[in-house]
Amino acid sequence: MNDLITLATLNQMYMNHCVEIKNSPIHGKGVFATRDIEAEEILAISHVTLLHHNEQLPELIATLEFPWNDEYYALCLSDVGSFFNHDKAFNAKVLEQDKQNLTQTFAATRSIKEGEEVFIYYNEDFEAFVKP
Repeated sequence: MNDLITLATLNQMYMNHCVEIKNSPIHGKGVFATRDIEAEEILAISHVTLLHHNEQLPELIATLEFPWNDEYYALCLSDVGSFFNHDKAFNAKVLEQDKQNLTQTFAATRSIKEGEEVFIYYNEDFEAFVKP
């Protein structure tokens, strides 16, 4: 139980209130700016759990994975980390993956206006998958 309390406390400490999760016209839920955001501003630091590459995951969970290393994928457990939608014209990125503390930091790559959806670029494989 103490681990859950610690995680909740850390989540509040690192949560940046410049973004929120809302319904997205692109796909399901997405991340949106609650105020104007400056380029390079930290959007969120999300805690992750690691999933082995050989895990047979339901498609819904598999679409939320981030590459971590040769053996594991990461799944964000806190904040907005697993709700960023993909766009080739992304306005945010994974700035850092902290392997020791199991966190992933997201930052704006350009200025983002209040109400604008925040996108990251997943990878080339995903881009090829979504092309018509």
